[in-house]
Amino acid sequence: MTPLGHLTVSYITGRSARYLSLPAVIIGGILPDIDFLFLFSDWFNQVHRVVTHNLLFILLASLLAAVLADKGRKQVTGLSLLLGGITHLMIDSFMDNNPTNGIGIALLWPLSDSFFSPFNLFHASLNAPGWKEPVKMFRTLVPGLVYEIPFYIASLLLFLKSKKSKD
Repeated sequence: MTPLGHLTVSYITGRSARYLSLPAVIIGGILPDIDFLFLFSDWFNQVHRVVTHNLLFILLASLLAAVLADKGRKQVTGLSLLLGGITHLMIDSFMDNNPTNGIGIALLWPLSDSFFSPFNLFHASLNAPGWKEPVKMFRTLVPGLVYEIPFYIASLLLFLKSKKSKD
């Protein structure tokens, strides 16, 4: 899923329960894709869906968020970021069309380099272009955007509904 897709899923998730911190769920939902900052590095293919797409990264980020949160909001912030991050990991574990470094995510990294994917919604060709050819790779992602469109629509409707109720 694209970072925009993760943002919309996180927004919907964060809006689903009043006790959650919406900003923390959204941050947790897009944080694993921070590795895209290194997209044009030679080593990006080796680290994408590895270093930032695992339970250890999400747990450490959630703990840091809880420590930095305002007093009285620490648990809510940490748990909300954790929920957003876990949601991101689960989505990426079954929506992968780039087998450059494995199908799914390295869920237990650094303890294990094995990739986790209970099932994959996409056909992942071993001949697909990797992130070393970003333009070709983005073209292979276009069919996956069809899966994201309902989340775009739902999050937009929720957003408009929240704006309308505030007026």
